[in-house]
Amino acid sequence: MAANPSAKILLAFAVFFSVLTGCGGDNSTAAPEAEPTAEVENLSKDEDAANQPDEENPQSDSDTLIALVQALMPSDDVPQTFIECWIDETLNINGFSAEELLDLLLGGDEDEKLDGFNGDVVQTCIGVLSAEDFATVLASGILDVDEDDARESQVFPDVDAPDLFSDPMLADEGIEIVVSPGFTDGYLWSGAVKGAGMPPGIATAIFGCAGSFETVMANIFEACDFDQPVVAFIDDQGNFVATVNDPVPTSPEGTCIIVTTDPDDNPDTDDGPGAIVCSNSDNLRGQTLPEETAADLLSNPAFTTAGAEVIVSPGIVDGYLWSGTISGTGFTPGEVVAGVGCSGTYENILEVIPFACDTANPFVLGVVDENGTFASEPGPPSPTATEGTCLLMGTDPDNNPDTDDGQGTIICTR
Repeated sequence: MAANPSAKILLAFAVFFSVLTGCGGDNSTAAPEAEPTAEVENLSKDEDAANQPDEENPQSDSDTLIALVQALMPSDDVPQTFIECWIDETLNINGFSAEELLDLLLGGDEDEKLDGFNGDVVQTCIGVLSAEDFATVLASGILDVDEDDARESQVFPDVDAPDLFSDPMLADEGIEIVVSPGFTDGYLWSGAVKGAGMPPGIATAIFGCAGSFETVMANIFEACDFDQPVVAFIDDQGNFVATVNDPVPTSPEGTCIIVTTDPDDNPDTDDGPGAIVCSNSDNLRGQTLPEETAADLLSNPAFTTAGAEVIVSPGIVDGYLWSGTISGTGFTPGEVVAGVGCSGTYENILEVIPFACDTANPFVLGVVDENGTFASEPGPPSPTATEGTCLLMGTDPDNNPDTDDGQGTIICTR
């Protein structure tokens, strides 16, 4: 449940329930005995059923629960489908009887006993809603969680992190997600999540998760807050923008978001493309962005194919995260320029390449245009080496690294 009801609503329903159950009769007081009459003997079965105590009539408890839960909702617009599902799942997963659940809700003690499973209940119930009902539930505020305690211990960073881009390896084909500004782990965040290449004309749900990519994937249902997604509608071009104005606390251990869609409104089918975007991985931890940007880093002619030139902007500050663009001129049109990061200097890079370069994580910078130039998109925060950082970048026309038929450069910080 999103929040406790006001005292007035709770009191009104407590009185209503006590009157309702009282109408069923109290067997502790004996009534004067009367001689049986033919009229009494001929009571119909329907009249007998009507005179049974309410606790023997499950329908009475069910109706009362629905009325009570409706009153506890932050809005009158919450679909009854969701309310009925919440009741059924809560009874099932907690092993309560309807009477026990009524007592908890009326006593105001539901938070501690129900919250342990409430996330599972809500996740199940929003999964059975239609798109229209899902939007209504979101608009009602029932999925809002009080984050005051988390916010008290976090503040906004002094400097916004650069935009965070989805890794093509962690996104369905054609989809790109941009978090602007990027997450600074352990600080409050607000900004926008933008997407392109999504299925047009439907909604997308965005879920926040605490931890690195590896942590989230290993324990997704506990790491991710499926109770309160951010929902945005995708336009006819496949783009969306979800603006988050309220400060959101991020996890010091890492922060990820899951962006997903459900084109057929059936959570049991895996037909919705999406992506997962994470703020960092193990090798990013412990580094921050430099306080001042370094001057652009230019390719060294002694380590560059004749006629080519590459610029890293801004320059790299060793031991700090780097984010920026890489551009070049003098390359063969139509070729793909890719690269890899290394730990080293101009003095030793040729000797240490086999073991000092992150060959498991190559990056693509762009395709050379007809003028022989290329320019990358702004790169995500990338780790650098304190002992010196080099970038190996170039083309490989025959897709064979053993042949020397491409153009390229080695750029080092020192």
